[in-house]
Amino acid sequence: MTNRFSATAFLGLLSVLALAVLGVRDTSGLLDLGARLLPIFIFVIAISVVVNVSSQVGLFEEAVARLEKLAPQHRVARPVILWILLVVVAVVVTVFLSLDTTAVMITALAIPLARRNKIPVVGVAFAVVWIANVASLPLPVSNLTNLLALSSNAFSGTFDYLSHSWKPALCAIVLVIAAAAILTLYHAQASTYRDDHASTATSANYQHRRLLIICAVVVGVLMPVLASPIPYWLSSTIAAIIVLLACISRNRELVTVDLVPWNSLLLVTVISAIAAVVHSTGVATWLGTLTPDNPSSFAELVSIAGAGGITANLMNNIPAFLFLEPMVSTPASYIALLIGVNAAPIITPWASLATLLWHDQLRRADVTISWKSFILLGLILAPVVVLLPTAMLG
Repeated sequence: MTNRFSATAFLGLLSVLALAVLGVRDTSGLLDLGARLLPIFIFVIAISVVVNVSSQVGLFEEAVARLEKLAPQHRVARPVILWILLVVVAVVVTVFLSLDTTAVMITALAIPLARRNKIPVVGVAFAVVWIANVASLPLPVSNLTNLLALSSNAFSGTFDYLSHSWKPALCAIVLVIAAAAILTLYHAQASTYRDDHASTATSANYQHRRLLIICAVVVGVLMPVLASPIPYWLSSTIAAIIVLLACISRNRELVTVDLVPWNSLLLVTVISAIAAVVHSTGVATWLGTLTPDNPSSFAELVSIAGAGGITANLMNNIPAFLFLEPMVSTPASYIALLIGVNAAPIITPWASLATLLWHDQLRRADVTISWKSFILLGLILAPVVVLLPTAMLG
């Protein structure tokens, strides 16, 4: 706890310094960055409160128990069917409710499901984080970067965006599911399953029964509302307020500062502010000269996607998109950039906010996955999920 507090204080100080430098250099840039990041941060804070309280009161254990009823009792078929159901849910949530929702909500669901049914926890964990990032291309609401692209002049609306995104998005989804299946099978065969945390539903389900019901209703209503025209930050905030009020009236001990992944948010703030400072030096004008006015060949589009993937892994996918946006102007070039900044940020821990949120959920569930393994596997998968979907743009 002391180490996390020290890290939070350090990242907080860096955030203040980076934002101060940006404000002195480019006030309009600071205001623009705040306008873009604030809705995301409000959403992340709110959804983290809802999901983490729901986890404490046993909602996801209850959801796992109900999901398990759909699977056969056969020793081999049962974990396979449950894995397929989990992957389908992760894809649907990513496409319609955003990758950050998947990183927080589906991770909290996947870990107890894996533990209770002898499915390799590491394989399931990687499946969730890979799907969250790679499958976040189909709709504008799937990723904030998509919404940023939609707000440009390249697309006339959601259906126009979808007409250009569906083929590379479908290719990326198929590839990431295949990769997740291979990794899960490898871990299933490489070692004998053992998890000291494997258990049936805990007594928390009964201890917090009323809170569990409240959280279930809130989550059940929130998921379809997040796909509606209502601002995602507003609906999630209302949900968080309802959950917090219920906790205050029934069990105040559940309300703690640790409900929110502050370190992840502060790290993204620092990186985004630094990227904005660099952007204010005139790099945008120079970037605009690096690509033709109408990039359409595979070589041109893959260079844009590659630049997006490399930049996202160096800084973060949100500032990477904003940093490289001067390079693109057509629908195909925008989709190529989105492929890079959406699918490729599975190498470095800070490349995607969803990855940081996923790792925070693993920490809460006492699951350890080394960043070395994450990076090595990402180096293998990222080129595949960038090159092949980009080829679908031709």
